[in-house]
Amino acid sequence: MASLQTIQKIGPVLDLFTVERPEWGVSEVATAIDVPRSSAHALLSSLVETGLLQCRTRGRYRIGWRIVQLNQTMKGTVDVRSCAGPVLQELSHKYGETTHLAVMERYRVLYVDKVLGNHVINVVGARVGAHLEAHCSAVGKVLLAQCDPSEIERNITNKPLRRLTPATITSPAALAQELRSVVRCGYAFDAGEAVSEVHCVAAPVRDEMGVVVAAVSMSVPSNRFVPAQIELKNAVVAAAGEISRSVAAAVPISRAHRDDPTIAAAS
Repeated sequence: MASLQTIQKIGPVLDLFTVERPEWGVSEVATAIDVPRSSAHALLSSLVETGLLQCRTRGRYRIGWRIVQLNQTMKGTVDVRSCAGPVLQELSHKYGETTHLAVMERYRVLYVDKVLGNHVINVVGARVGAHLEAHCSAVGKVLLAQCDPSEIERNITNKPLRRLTPATITSPAALAQELRSVVRCGYAFDAGEAVSEVHCVAAPVRDEMGVVVAAVSMSVPSNRFVPAQIELKNAVVAAAGEISRSVAAAVPISRAHRDDPTIAAAS
């Protein structure tokens, strides 16, 4: 059990290291994640041993070079962001609105790409690398809709759902009903639930196995979104389908060899 508890604390420790604050000390980490100083030191030392962190002078810690190696490994797999980039650009250019690509990371939305719209009055949207709670956004609903209800209960609705605007869904029952609708329809709306006067529509991006791996969305001021809602929804759903086909076509040869026994036997 002690080992499991240690693993569960690694994520919160790594979350502390940001562009705005890239360096932390032992006492600062202990305070931030609410553990004894000795426990924080043990966690940091373990992460240094794996290369995920490096210890600088005066007991200060920064992200380690192992991250670069892991990044290169990730680039060897299908890069959803690369597949989505041209489609996000085209979608934003056609409608002049801001488009996003997001993934699920530990039951929170992580924004991995964005194309800013070109209207005079425009939605800036979430910055790339930002996290947002999943219950209050269109992309979050799309990503949560793929999860087992028991997982949602354990990781999302086991605590109060934070209200960001008067429209935010804060009832677990209402969220469950909304997610069932997303599964049935294949898209999700956000009617000013994360930011007042900003509406969004999102659709799922799937890999070659049909598994939802990301979500694409368009964020629009409510006065422009409401009259064009159906057209914008159809455009986002079509864009998600195009990205999904691109992801499926980009399956690495190594994975194809591993998963297809005929190819493996021939080789």
